[in-house]
Amino acid sequence: MQTCSALKQDSHESLCEELLRERAAVLSRAGFAVEDALEKIIKIDRQIEEKMNELRTRRSDASGRKNQPDHVSLCEEINAIIDQYNTACQKAEIQYYYFIVTREALGLRRHETVRQLYQVPPKKKKMQAI
Repeated sequence: MQTCSALKQDSHESLCEELLRERAAVLSRAGFAVEDALEKIIKIDRQIEEKMNELRTRRSDASGRKNQPDHVSLCEEINAIIDQYNTACQKAEIQYYYFIVTREALGLRRHETVRQLYQVPPKKKKMQAI
């Protein structure tokens, strides 16, 4: 049979373990949110690259005889995707900020490694149809 002191010790240890698990869960959710936001940026960036390659292909295929409406509509399409990219960058910056705040709240003060792992790329400038 356990004494009152032993029961208190077991309860305290159990509570401490539960708090540590909860801290780890909160931190991992915040980290996954940043990772998801960065993956979305990469996916959108691939779409931009595909459209840019399509634009370059059309320019080289046209060999001097530009189809102006097609060129302009493709540039507008690329700019719409760039808007999505910039919005995703802004959301990733917010998720990164939340992650740092969460780390700070949990007593973690050094963020150099986190800064290297979770680099949010800069926003892109829109194209001008020429």
